[in-house]
Amino acid sequence: MRRTDLNYLVIALLVGGSLYLLLSGLMMDAMGLHRFAFHAQVGYAWVALAVVHLLFSWGRLLAYWRHRLRPHPHRDRSGQLPEPQEQVPEPRRRRWLVSILSGAGGFILGRLFPGQRAVDLTESVTDVGQFYHQWSRIGAGKALGMLLTPGGQPEPYKTYPQAEQIDLPRPYGEQGLSLELAIETRRSRRDYTDAALSLSHLSHLLHLGQGLTSPDRELRAVPSAGALYPLEVYAVVHRVEGLPAGIYHYAVRNHKLERLRAGDFRAAIVTAGLGQDFLAQASVCFVISAIWQRTRWKYRERTYRYVLMEAGHLGQNLYLAATSLGLGAVAVGAFFDEALNHLLELDGIEEAALYLVSVGQIATESQKFGGR
Repeated sequence: MRRTDLNYLVIALLVGGSLYLLLSGLMMDAMGLHRFAFHAQVGYAWVALAVVHLLFSWGRLLAYWRHRLRPHPHRDRSGQLPEPQEQVPEPRRRRWLVSILSGAGGFILGRLFPGQRAVDLTESVTDVGQFYHQWSRIGAGKALGMLLTPGGQPEPYKTYPQAEQIDLPRPYGEQGLSLELAIETRRSRRDYTDAALSLSHLSHLLHLGQGLTSPDRELRAVPSAGALYPLEVYAVVHRVEGLPAGIYHYAVRNHKLERLRAGDFRAAIVTAGLGQDFLAQASVCFVISAIWQRTRWKYRERTYRYVLMEAGHLGQNLYLAATSLGLGAVAVGAFFDEALNHLLELDGIEEAALYLVSVGQIATESQKFGGR
């Protein structure tokens, strides 16, 4: 193989490596991926190939710069260059090389990012969830389309400036069960006593649910795709010491409660919860909602997957925190969406209720280790 042919091969590899780095970089940014297959290795190889190409072309580069820096020998007395002569047709070999490289680039892209069969709505789809799962799969076409989808990033914190602000006790210092024992003994508890929950326990539950655990970096107790934190927590309070019954919003940034509505909402939460009476017997019912755009602006069609995952993480945090404090908890997914959204004054579109977790005092040791 001649030196010129080898140089063209190096150029072809550089072009392919550049395309791979560009597309994989776009996918990493669009999907929040921290790594992509062979991305770093291709980067190192690209630098090595660039050095080889520079060595092969060193003579041409020196000649070019000598030509640019020296006075042109063909300038006339006025300093002007003569009229350019007719362009020499491009050699046939170079045209063939460009065609081959273009075809090779298309072949490589096709191999790297194979197409996906579109899901046809006219097919016999009986499960909407299954259709969504297929539709939201990651693919190259999705990645590029995601970059063009409009919609900006909203504020990361929701606040009610006109609401009464209620300070919560510091959530640190109280030691409960070990993590291992809390996981072993966690059960769903639906039978509660009439005893009130302490404000300290409520503060502890909210903080361990999704409170700020690294305030300087604004990271929370719950894992979140891209650290975007789309979830909000509302507390429908029935019996908490020193806190009137009502509906409250958890202000994460300053660890406070914002009172939205005062009153007894036990009947309303039971009605929204398909008549499940234990929702009224609990000391507090946490409602987890999602502000979709917080995740949608970055993850587009993957949004619903990621938000539901995060709601599960938050629910488990509340389960384990309640178990560690000797309290009972149960997660509820069966409720009338419109009724629960109406209770919290949510529009159900931009922000919607996803999950209920009731917490209360349990009576006996046998109750603490029973259930499922």
